[in-house]
Amino acid sequence: MPWQVNIGIYRTWCFRGGAGSYSALDDNGAKDPSSESQAIEIHHIQLRHYASNDNSGSSNGGSKLQSHSYNEALELIGTGKFHTFLLFICGFCLMSVINETLNMGFIISAAECDLHLTFSDKGMLNGAAFCGVVISSHFWGFLSDTWGRRKVILLATSVSLALSILSSFSVNVWMLTVTRFLVGVFISGNAATTYAYLAEFHTDKTRANSISWAAMFMAFGMIYLPFLAYFIIPLDGQLELYSELLGMRYGLWRFYLLLSSFTSVLIICGILCLPESGKFLLIIGEHDGVLDVLRQMYRWNKGEPDYMFPIKSITLDAIDGAFVEKRNNELNKGLRYVWEQTVPLFRAPLVGNTLRASFLMFGLFMSSSGLFMWIPDILNTYVNYQDAKVTICDVVEIIQNNRTQMNLQEMHTSCPVSIDASIFMITTIMGILFLACYILNGAVINIVGKKLLLNIWYVACGACGVAALWTSDFYLTLLVIVVFLAVGCCGSVLSAISVDLFPTNYRAMALCLIR
Repeated sequence: MPWQVNIGIYRTWCFRGGAGSYSALDDNGAKDPSSESQAIEIHHIQLRHYASNDNSGSSNGGSKLQSHSYNEALELIGTGKFHTFLLFICGFCLMSVINETLNMGFIISAAECDLHLTFSDKGMLNGAAFCGVVISSHFWGFLSDTWGRRKVILLATSVSLALSILSSFSVNVWMLTVTRFLVGVFISGNAATTYAYLAEFHTDKTRANSISWAAMFMAFGMIYLPFLAYFIIPLDGQLELYSELLGMRYGLWRFYLLLSSFTSVLIICGILCLPESGKFLLIIGEHDGVLDVLRQMYRWNKGEPDYMFPIKSITLDAIDGAFVEKRNNELNKGLRYVWEQTVPLFRAPLVGNTLRASFLMFGLFMSSSGLFMWIPDILNTYVNYQDAKVTICDVVEIIQNNRTQMNLQEMHTSCPVSIDASIFMITTIMGILFLACYILNGAVINIVGKKLLLNIWYVACGACGVAALWTSDFYLTLLVIVVFLAVGCCGSVLSAISVDLFPTNYRAMALCLIR
């Protein structure tokens, strides 16, 4: 076992001459005439045993080692390499949700010929993953609290990656729709679990900041998708790949689906290196597991061996005890607990807040995500008719007319859809602007106030949405569309407001339902 030896010697003894004869020297090295002892005097020798399982104190009846609460333990460990690595993995989790739900918008024009897509098919494909996320969010939140955060993220990411790979081999629109719906069902596990997993490795001082940084990765996803499409989708007609096994053309839009899921590979590799949430282990009574997690964090952050780890015992504080009670209710009642937490949200006095918050969130995402999925298709038509001074209504009509005039037989022999690469670069710039909006919201929200900031965004974006119907200049139309889509950056602001509308015991379920 490792031992640490602290030896303090207040006098130094040296050999004076003759067998066993020594003389004392003072601190300056001069001979000390007051001492002629022939023995060695050593003061203040301490042996301290650092064993991870030693909680019994000293062997001579000393007091037991001090226990720490989980939050106190995190403060002693501090932040460092572990938290940086954790931030990137959790950020990629949130980014994967954006990638898997929005990537269809960048391929529907390219996939139109291979899958013979109608307008209805395109709408169904764009909404399939979103439907999966909405339907399964309750289930993943419940499973995360009962099974574990890390296990849920690993399962959700692995299965969604496998389904995404399968979707790239879809032979018809129905296979693609079903696989993308199932991708949404499983990727919802990342959306429902990541914030809790990240937060439980941080103290109260660093938690909000880390969550804000992780949320920015969603904006990175809105940059990554069109940037990737810029280099791949326009080459679809130039590179012909054919699958003899499946008897179909493997267009580059299929390869794009694979690359858009690349973040899932990084998540799986990263989450295998990370432990389960220490807070979750503490709640389920795995005290040894909690110490192992904290020891790993200490080793990563401090770069010191395990025997230097200063924490020997973790105790539940009042907040942890409340989590234990909540989890016990979930285990005892099962899905009935979810029902009991949901029903009061639709009864007085909470039903008004639930409906208002849900309506605002629905309008927010319908306006931003709903239109954003069609942006590549709309911009592609805008670019082709840039000199014609068309409005957005004219563009939608042109798309519909072009599609209805296509003969199904012609679609088997040729692909009449041409894709301009510049639309993906425009969409990339949109993503960068959305990232700037996230940063701006974080900078001014405490100055302006949550409600006032949300009202300003709604009024400005709503005005631009109306203006987009009447403008015919390409660049002016592009500007007002960008501002209109920026309303999606207010989701976090609306969530912050919604927190204050519900009591603590119903807050988590309310936010899960609203979003």
